[in-house]
Amino acid sequence: MKFFSKIFTGTALLCVSSAMLFAGTLPKTLKSEAHSRDAYGWANRHAAVLERNKLVKPDYVFFGDSITHWWGGQPKCDVMPVVGADSWEKLFAGHVVTNCGFGFDYIDNAYYRVENGELDGIAPRVILVNLGTNNIGHRGDSSEACGDNMAAFVQLLREKSPKSKILLVGVYPRREKQLAEIIEKTNLRYAALADGEHVFFVNPGTFLLAAGSKTANPELMRDSVHLNAAGYRVIAAKIAEKLAEIDPLYTRK
Repeated sequence: MKFFSKIFTGTALLCVSSAMLFAGTLPKTLKSEAHSRDAYGWANRHAAVLERNKLVKPDYVFFGDSITHWWGGQPKCDVMPVVGADSWEKLFAGHVVTNCGFGFDYIDNAYYRVENGELDGIAPRVILVNLGTNNIGHRGDSSEACGDNMAAFVQLLREKSPKSKILLVGVYPRREKQLAEIIEKTNLRYAALADGEHVFFVNPGTFLLAAGSKTANPELMRDSVHLNAAGYRVIAAKIAEKLAEIDPLYTRK
């Protein structure tokens, strides 16, 4: 596939990822499994997505972790907060969208969810993906591991929904200075997966940075990781611009 042939300068590891994926094997760093840190009913949310797929055929599906989970949309989760509903509704007004953000998720858990039905029976025009901050901040994965895992996830999405475009959304900045470099390197690896035909990349996190810094602006953050309503409005504007670029049917009210 074309997006596996694009490698950023000085990095050969994406070639290794491609070879593994073409051989039908997963990177050793990816464990396709359900999430064990279940504070809100992870399995119930997964079941709700499967049920929603029977009832609606979304234009967009957004895979993510708690940052996406807390943003807004359906299916709702009464246990987790909803922080950015206004910008979510504005971003997707007039379109059908399923929020596949799951609190605490790694790329691995999203891989498991897709393997187990979260794209079955639907064909969204665009699949949005924002994953990796938990791999980096909680599990301590390297940028290489995140890149390999995301390459495998993109491969799975292409197999499950070959007509869908995939929009990779870069890992957002955090307030921990020690994570700034690895987030930057991870986003370079994500960007290298874009082929401009099936897979695209956008990095709205650059607009969340504090002036003259590589860490998140506290005025746009709810805590060190999660966005507040103002932060969601910032990323919504940039995602909207990219959706308008790659999807002729996208309109933002």
